[in-house]
Amino acid sequence: MSKKDRFNALLKDKDQETSKGEVSKNAHLALFGNENISENASESESSKEKNVSTSSESINISELADKLAAANKPKRVKFEDTHTKSTYWIRDDILEAFNKIAGERGEKTRIINQALIDYFHKLEKELS
Repeated sequence: MSKKDRFNALLKDKDQETSKGEVSKNAHLALFGNENISENASESESSKEKNVSTSSESINISELADKLAAANKPKRVKFEDTHTKSTYWIRDDILEAFNKIAGERGEKTRIINQALIDYFHKLEKELS
């Protein structure tokens, strides 16, 4: 009998456990063969089974908690999802001044975006 067959037999016998939670003798035989079975062996197997089921319940609870945490976690929007790279011609004197004032990373993007927003507001006021 293969290990898989013995394990399946154990699972079948687990469904038929007594009300005290003891593992049946058939399950013990399926796993360990024709060994002498004492009441203590049955009790130790029962406690092992309880630990296994507790461990598998912990795994399921842990997996569930991970899924819930991931669902509640706000999704981080990538920069590439909100911005598009584009190439434009800029006068040399403006670019030189621009490079002097833009220091830290992302500053050029912020300046260009704010300049365009201001320009659109100016156009909107002119049209009104």
